[in-house]
Amino acid sequence: MTGQSYTLTISPSAVLLGAGLMALHFTVLFGSMAAVLFLLTCLSLVFSRPGAVLPEVRASLFLWALVAWCCLSFLWSMTPPASLRYGIQLGLTFAIAIAAAYRLSMTSLLRVVVVTGLLVGLACLALERSSAGGASVGIFGSKNALAQFSTLNILVGLAIILDHRFDPPWRFLGTLALAMGLLLLVRAESVGALIATAMACFSVLVIARLHRFPPIYRIVMGVFTGLLVMLTIVIILGNFEAFSRFILDLTGKDVTLTGRTVLWEIAFAEIAQYPLLGQGYQGFWVPGNPIAEDIWREFGIASKQGFHFHHTLISNAVEIGLVGVALQAILFYYAFFVILRWAIVSPSAETLFFAGFMVRQFILMNSEVVFFSQFNVVTILTVMAVVYAQRHSREIGTQTALLPGNRPALPEKARRGTYTRAPAF
Repeated sequence: MTGQSYTLTISPSAVLLGAGLMALHFTVLFGSMAAVLFLLTCLSLVFSRPGAVLPEVRASLFLWALVAWCCLSFLWSMTPPASLRYGIQLGLTFAIAIAAAYRLSMTSLLRVVVVTGLLVGLACLALERSSAGGASVGIFGSKNALAQFSTLNILVGLAIILDHRFDPPWRFLGTLALAMGLLLLVRAESVGALIATAMACFSVLVIARLHRFPPIYRIVMGVFTGLLVMLTIVIILGNFEAFSRFILDLTGKDVTLTGRTVLWEIAFAEIAQYPLLGQGYQGFWVPGNPIAEDIWREFGIASKQGFHFHHTLISNAVEIGLVGVALQAILFYYAFFVILRWAIVSPSAETLFFAGFMVRQFILMNSEVVFFSQFNVVTILTVMAVVYAQRHSREIGTQTALLPGNRPALPEKARRGTYTRAPAF
């Protein structure tokens, strides 16, 4: 009896991206050194194929329109140098994410996320760092950052476990990633991330089975699942105080609205003053801005860092106006719906991970700022999701719709991971 052998193929692009993502995770501990390592490794990925840079730019013009808007906002920003600097950094982040999405298959990306997630998770467990409130922060600057990282581990682990076509060694690593993510998420004590993760995992499990049903049932069940997720968000937001008391009684953790309604009132007042253009990319939360100073003082934020209006689109509208937020919303919701449909029609570890990730983004954007910021892992994954959605849309634009029993004759490379594989359930 002979054992089954497995071949390990190492992609230079995957190694460079993995090293860059690892560096980003360690920016709190190593500061500018980690940022420099991220740029060195990931820009090496970008320019490893210089002839591909311009075609990739032309294929992603809408993403670059958002970058251009953020950079141009220095013209009317309250802090022009900061807005220009951060806009350029956002451009570098987008360039890296776009190149990675064109150079790496979705399968390779999942493997990068698994390996980096396990290594960073081990570092978090080894350091045992905690916030002032006692919640674990690992190698990150806050419990929320640790919780967001943990969610990625859970989603990628769950997606790989559900896909029986992944080799057993990778499914084992996926199981470890799932367990690691659950442990770190509990230790982070972030109720918002816990809710988002639970709803995202529920969505993944539903989507993974939808392809078994006729198209009309998929539509009905998909709509029902979406409405259930949205209803859950509305109920929690509308009854947050009662929900907070329930969590306090259940876990002993005090979860309050953190003055979000007050913050939103301030944000809407600021948007009304500068509705179309905003106050400049990352030009509001800066020392010296009297309104920001008042908010920091009221909420006891001595560091004057890591604070926002607790809603992605509201917070971003203050900085880049309704024009910039419209660009962001178009990009996000385009990728959201394309990837969900893709995962329903052709479920695999790759599509299920991104479907769960986009659901997670959709839920957390109502309480956190989840896109688009410079030198940020979640932003990189969001941009890559947009690019993968664009590539998929272009691919099926000239082919028959992907329906059971009527699969298009994709090239072998595409079937094996350039986009995604065949249904594995």
